[in-house]
Amino acid sequence: MALALAGALAHAGAIVDVDLAPLGRGDLAWNDSGQQSGTLVAESDGILVSPLRSTVGWTQGRWTVGGGLSAARLATFTSASESKRSYVRMAVRPVIELRRWLMEPATGAPLIALHGRLHGVFPATSTAEDDATDDEQETIESQAAEDAGRIRSLGATLGFGVLYRWSSGLGVGAKSSVVYARSARTDTETVTVSSRLQPETTLTLSFWF
Repeated sequence: MALALAGALAHAGAIVDVDLAPLGRGDLAWNDSGQQSGTLVAESDGILVSPLRSTVGWTQGRWTVGGGLSAARLATFTSASESKRSYVRMAVRPVIELRRWLMEPATGAPLIALHGRLHGVFPATSTAEDDATDDEQETIESQAAEDAGRIRSLGATLGFGVLYRWSSGLGVGAKSSVVYARSARTDTETVTVSSRLQPETTLTLSFWF
């Protein structure tokens, strides 16, 4: 037991991963198809989830628990002599990751790990016009609620990664994953449910502390 505890403590510490997901033909086809949400801040719009993203975690033995956070906000405020208008669309995307190393994460040898992630996108939307009539304000609020539904989503990721770690604390590798995301939005007459399943490959630069 003492040897097992000593081995676990020897591989305990913080880790920061910086992942780069290069743009491919699928991203170009998605943009050309007009599948964006229209809000610019949803997960599939390209701003909230950028090609370069990072996670921070803690490794204990063969397990790593980590997470990340990204946010996007679009705000417009218009002021005229007789009216004022504000428009805000915002999204926050937390990520939780669990990683299982198939060997002790020592230095000087290739490392293989399985990983799983859960993420959610939480919206904040508002639109206001101080000179809007009751009917116009109802339409404005309905559009804001519909945009919130376009932004809101839940998803999961499963995959594996290969990493080479040096004694300096620097690591270089790659991850291959399958990403699933699901969203649902409603308006006065319909409910629309959308889901997306896609592969993703990222290049990884790791910093071990």
